[in-house]
Amino acid sequence: GPLDLYDPQVTFTTRGDVEGPTTFTGHRGMADGVASFGEAWAETAAHIIELIEGDDVVVAVVRFDLRSHAGAELEVEEAWAYWLRDGKLTRIEQHGSRQKALEAAGLRE
Repeated sequence: GPLDLYDPQVTFTTRGDVEGPTTFTGHRGMADGVASFGEAWAETAAHIIELIEGDDVVVAVVRFDLRSHAGAELEVEEAWAYWLRDGKLTRIEQHGSRQKALEAAGLRE
């Protein structure tokens, strides 16, 4: 299943611009995090704009097309940092900008 991609101890940290970052841990945490995102929006579509790869980390610049339950449409650009070990994702961080994600990942332009 899709959770096979994640290390059992994976951590997922949200951007937390509003109420501070939240960290979800493990397969159950990932499932909870994805579910809460899914509940918040009526429709979500993600488009990868750019991938910047390091040795064991990847930064993805992503555009989300979101539609609220009330029908409002929103376009959001974010950057996510993904750390890998032995082909599994061990850590994921959601950032509000490409620059912040690159800094977190220790990647230079």
